[in-house]
Amino acid sequence: MSGRTAKPTLDAWSPLDFDQEAFRAGASEKSFKRFARQGVRTLHAHEGGTGTSDTVRLDEGLLLTVINCVLPRTARWRYETDEALIMLRASLCCDVAFEVGSSAQLVFNRPEVTLVCLPKGRPQTVDIAGGARQQGMVALFRAASFPQRYGLELADLPPEVRDAVTGSAEVGRIASFPLDHRLAALLADTIDTRLEGEMRVVQYAGRLAELVAYTLDAMQHTPLLRGSALNRLRDVELAHAALQQLERSYRKPPLFADLAHDIGTNQNKLKAVFKEAFGITMADYCLERRMREAQQLLLEATLTIAQVAERVGYEHQSSFAAAFGGHVGMSPREYRQHRAPFSRPLTAADKGGADRAWGSPA
Repeated sequence: MSGRTAKPTLDAWSPLDFDQEAFRAGASEKSFKRFARQGVRTLHAHEGGTGTSDTVRLDEGLLLTVINCVLPRTARWRYETDEALIMLRASLCCDVAFEVGSSAQLVFNRPEVTLVCLPKGRPQTVDIAGGARQQGMVALFRAASFPQRYGLELADLPPEVRDAVTGSAEVGRIASFPLDHRLAALLADTIDTRLEGEMRVVQYAGRLAELVAYTLDAMQHTPLLRGSALNRLRDVELAHAALQQLERSYRKPPLFADLAHDIGTNQNKLKAVFKEAFGITMADYCLERRMREAQQLLLEATLTIAQVAERVGYEHQSSFAAAFGGHVGMSPREYRQHRAPFSRPLTAADKGGADRAWGSPA
């Protein structure tokens, strides 16, 4: 790919078209910096937003975007493709709506990992909310070559992914699950990387492979895919019923005995089927959800630490600080200071420094 020339005139193209996609989000020459031979960074401050997004072509069948930005206004992007694709999204925070053909809209607006099937021959429209932080990784794979990329056979894949690879899957989510602290840490460390040039591309490729492994492993361990007693429909329903209630009340979770009674089982059975289904205890799930929300609130920097503690269900700031430190590895104040550059508008000095730091490699 040559340097930035004219702004693309096409309204829609394949999501794998790096030459078009790399320059999608900006309108001016100074918005873009090449940081590697197949990597382009968008500096959103030049368009009235903040932060950056890196677009990398890892090969002809894989495009990766690492996002840490706020767009100044809602953007609508259109795509067309004549081949089936698999999209892997891992977000710390996002506000994106995705439509494929006449299918129901897919909304991504919470910390999660999601695998999506995009069948061939259907127009796609993506709406990215302005004024909302978008933070995470989005990978688009050519579905047919997905297994070989990681040395896998079709038999190694969960059934839903096999269907997407062979072209028999319908549009929609193949799998979706909340981020745990390990995946959140992987994303945050990738976004915060200090590597540049080709070494950044090497790191991105490695982190994506790790994310794929986590995702496929999680799918192999969901209730409907296990070859254990959990395949009994009643147990599956209990686990998901508990998850739904905890998702609504994780800030102040109910007593687990009361939760079990409400959904028609006993506490010991509920604990067992929940752990078997989701690989985490109910108590740890609630803690992780509270900590993920606390991290996002600390990033937004609109609340005091005491207010963040109250928002996620802690009566005392000291209790919150102890839980946060044990989970994240630093105090809420240290976390906010460490992540501050990604949650504040860039000043004129910052913009000049960004231009110097992110100039095209020699």
